[in-house]
Amino acid sequence: MLDIMNQAKNAIEAYDLALKASSSNIANMSVPGYKKLDVSFQSIFERILSQGTATDGDMGGSNPREIGQGMTLGSSYIDFSQGEYATGTSMDLSISGQGLFIVSADGGNNYLYTRAGNFQIDSSGHLTSNGMQVYGLNSAGAVTPIASLPSGNRSDYKWLSDGTLQYSADGGTTYVSTGYRIALTYFSNPNGLAQAQGTSFSVTAASGAAATAQAPGGAVGSLRTGQIEQSNVVYLSETIDALELQRAMSSNLTVLRMASDMISAFINKLS
Repeated sequence: MLDIMNQAKNAIEAYDLALKASSSNIANMSVPGYKKLDVSFQSIFERILSQGTATDGDMGGSNPREIGQGMTLGSSYIDFSQGEYATGTSMDLSISGQGLFIVSADGGNNYLYTRAGNFQIDSSGHLTSNGMQVYGLNSAGAVTPIASLPSGNRSDYKWLSDGTLQYSADGGTTYVSTGYRIALTYFSNPNGLAQAQGTSFSVTAASGAAATAQAPGGAVGSLRTGQIEQSNVVYLSETIDALELQRAMSSNLTVLRMASDMISAFINKLS
């Protein structure tokens, strides 16, 4: 009976973790650049009472006697499938392909990576994504923070398809280059990245190191100017998955209560 309770408890814990991931996905379904979490389950602790026997002459054999397996959370990973595109402003930018924008929350000591291209300009003239410094390429091709922008008005800027950021001082009649192009990178295993602040991602041993930063094109993909990549969460499928997880948790809770009631009844008979 204790085995039954332990099996149900392990299942409830696994389904609870999966439901938390699903809840997070639904909560972030309207957040630009958000990538949903996927989870998988696996069986554990096979319980085989006997291995079975082969036939021997006129004697028949027997099949293994088994009473099932437990389960646990197998893995969780970030789904980097493409999100839908929405119309943005001239300052907004999205990526078609596997590229990522390069950002930093600590002045470049540590880099993070994001698909959120709904850029802002802070009071110091830095280009930011969710409050983090956005990095680009200067005229020499070196990675550098996009800073010292001449205007804090987002409508004074626009992106070209090659990643060049342009500025207009006359309300959009004439544009000149700011001297920056957006820097992009990619990972051999993006599913191995870990979630970090503001829909950004951090490097792990599973993801490997980021590729050398480069301008749009090739492995990093192309740009869609004036557009924002939406979350890749699909509300209907996520809701159905959450309901299935709730049913599974409820079923295992029922098993747990049944086993507890049987143990209580047995103890009462002994008293």
